[in-house]
Amino acid sequence: MTELPNQFLSFLIEHGMNNFYTLPNLLTMSRVVLLPIFILGFFLKSRTGIALSLLIFVFCCITDYLDGYYARAYKQITKIGQMLDPLADKVLISIAILAIVGFSIISHYTIIPAAITLCRDMVISDVRDATKCCGNDFATSYLSKWKTATQMFSISLILLSSVMNSATLLRLGELIFWLSSITAVISGIIYCRKHIRSIV
Repeated sequence: MTELPNQFLSFLIEHGMNNFYTLPNLLTMSRVVLLPIFILGFFLKSRTGIALSLLIFVFCCITDYLDGYYARAYKQITKIGQMLDPLADKVLISIAILAIVGFSIISHYTIIPAAITLCRDMVISDVRDATKCCGNDFATSYLSKWKTATQMFSISLILLSSVMNSATLLRLGELIFWLSSITAVISGIIYCRKHIRSIV
C-alpha cells in the first residue's frame, strides 16, 4: 500500500490538476476524507457511535453511485477518476471490514470471507499496478461493480443489526457478505486472467 501515494501523485503530474478537480473526483475523495469519522464511531463503543459510522458508510456508498453517474452524464470521465474510484472503494471496504472484525461485530466464522476479500483486493492491486506499467486501462467490470455493491449492502446490514440489536439482520448481512466474497474471488480470477496475459 506504500506505493499508492506515489502512484496517485504520478497521475496528477501526468494528467494535470485540472482533471482532478471535477465533481465526480471530489465525490470519490469524500469517501476517503470521511473515513476518520467512520472509524471514530466504533471507538465510541455505543449504538450512537455505530449509528454514526453507519450513516457515514451509507453516504459513502451513495457517493460511489453518484460519482459514476455524474462522470458519465457530464462527460467528466478521467484517467485519474478511473484510478481513484476503485481505489477509494477498496480503502472504504477494507477499513469497514477491519472495523467489524476488530470490534467483534460479526461472528467468528465470517472472518473467513473477510480475509478472502482483503487478500483478493491486495492481489488485484498488484496486478493493477503491473497493468498500468504496460499501458493498459483501469476499466472495472460489471461483475466487480456488483461485488462492490453487495459488499456495501452487506456491511450496511451488519452495522444496522448492531444499531438495532437484531440477530436476524446480522445473519442476513453475513450471508450476503459470504456471497460477495465468492463474487470477489470469481471477478478476481477473471481480472487476473485477462490482464496477466497482457503483462506476460
